[in-house]
Amino acid sequence: PSPPRRGADACHGPPRHDVRLKDYERDAARRLTEAGVDSPRLCAQLLAGHVLGMDRLHCVLAAERKLTPAELHDLEILTARRATGEPLAHILGAREFFGRSFLVTLHTLIPRPETELLVETALELLPARHPLLFADLGSGSGCIGVTLCLERPQWRGLLLELSAPALDVARENAVRLGAAARLKALRADMRAVPLRAAACDLVVSNPPYIAEAERGEVMDEVLRFEPHSALFSPQNGLAHLRAAVSQAARILRSGGLLLLEHGARQGPAVREFLSSASAFTGIAARRDLAGLDRCTLARKV
Repeated sequence: PSPPRRGADACHGPPRHDVRLKDYERDAARRLTEAGVDSPRLCAQLLAGHVLGMDRLHCVLAAERKLTPAELHDLEILTARRATGEPLAHILGAREFFGRSFLVTLHTLIPRPETELLVETALELLPARHPLLFADLGSGSGCIGVTLCLERPQWRGLLLELSAPALDVARENAVRLGAAARLKALRADMRAVPLRAAACDLVVSNPPYIAEAERGEVMDEVLRFEPHSALFSPQNGLAHLRAAVSQAARILRSGGLLLLEHGARQGPAVREFLSSASAFTGIAARRDLAGLDRCTLARKV
């Protein structure tokens, strides 16, 4: 995006020498509303908290606090970036997933709340105290695999990711959050997993699954700022999902669990892949909080 304007005109607020936090939040919210940004007031609060080193509650309590010129300058720059459509997660450098803050960059998909369904399902269906090995195919930021290790101290995992920059982010998240000792990050194509047969107890994946024909349905800021390799898949969006089924059929042990996230209209096709593979039983759908068919599970025969 073009560089933001600097100075008082970058944020339609009071003079720079007498700007309170609440003034900034009000005027920034108005500007973000005009730019068509979702949840503009929340965005303004989160940007303020980022610059001031405060959580949202402390920002509310500090509403009358006067901003220094340096703080206001930084807030103006960040507000201008958000007004261009740059994702808030990229501006802040992180996104919350399962109650933890994960680093994200232009090279990683931004974690979504609906992906927490994969984690919740794994924790529900697999024994907490039993040691197991899982593989996260196409791990991106590592949010799924790192979360599984942190929620289940007996589990070990493999993060497989083709993008070297994304794998670096996953490694950093594992270190920051204290899961690195039980995770190994491998640069690998999820369509050709370099693991021996029957190596894993769990395979989980949120692969690319958007069809090229669906490009017009994708939000503009997603198309502009998130890696297309993590979004789009050939064969009407089904190539990576089909590959995940094929790889899981080989690397899962008998009784092992496969969990796949997919598009809301792709569930029947994914379950047909699983049925045709003749290697799975207990094939079932899970719906997200919006009631959408976003997750399919199956057990290796």
